[in-house]
Amino acid sequence: MQRLFTLIALVLFLATAPLTVLGADTLPKPEALSEETIFLTEKLSKNYDTIVIKEFSTDGAEYSRVDDEERAKITTMTPMLLSNIALSMEGELKGKKLFKNIIKNGEPKGKAVILEGKITEFNAGSRALKFWVGFGAGKAYLKFKGRLLDAATGKELANFEDRETGYRGAMSMESYEDLFPHQAKSIGENLAKFLEKLY
Repeated sequence: MQRLFTLIALVLFLATAPLTVLGADTLPKPEALSEETIFLTEKLSKNYDTIVIKEFSTDGAEYSRVDDEERAKITTMTPMLLSNIALSMEGELKGKKLFKNIIKNGEPKGKAVILEGKITEFNAGSRALKFWVGFGAGKAYLKFKGRLLDAATGKELANFEDRETGYRGAMSMESYEDLFPHQAKSIGENLAKFLEKLY
């Protein structure tokens, strides 16, 4: 009978024990993006000196409030948008002195992490909704998601998702053609903030 009570007490303890007791204490969320899942238990700077920034993909992206002509324009501007994401992230990481080596689309060397992502939605917005409704209705935006991986093992260290409207996208009457390049740059800046909190 004593053994049964001991077993029940142990089960109850393990079921209610804080995660720190069980060794699964992850770092807090950076709160730089709308959805973040963190699997890291130590800061990146303890284990990594290199980051590989993979060019974002647009495979399977959704096109919202976009007609055929607008889709063709977005397709033409996509390489520039993807470049803006990588360049702004690289510039921010260098400015913040994060990571000894920053590699764009290259092979990982040494103790490296890989950041990869994709644009999941191009939303061209609606000028009519912006004008008549206001309050952020009809704004153009880019939606994206991605993850941070250990280069050696492929283990996922974090993942994220967000929608970038930028300060110009909320109230401006500008078209998606004017807004998307600024929003892509903001994605890179926000990802650098996300990484800074984990570094």
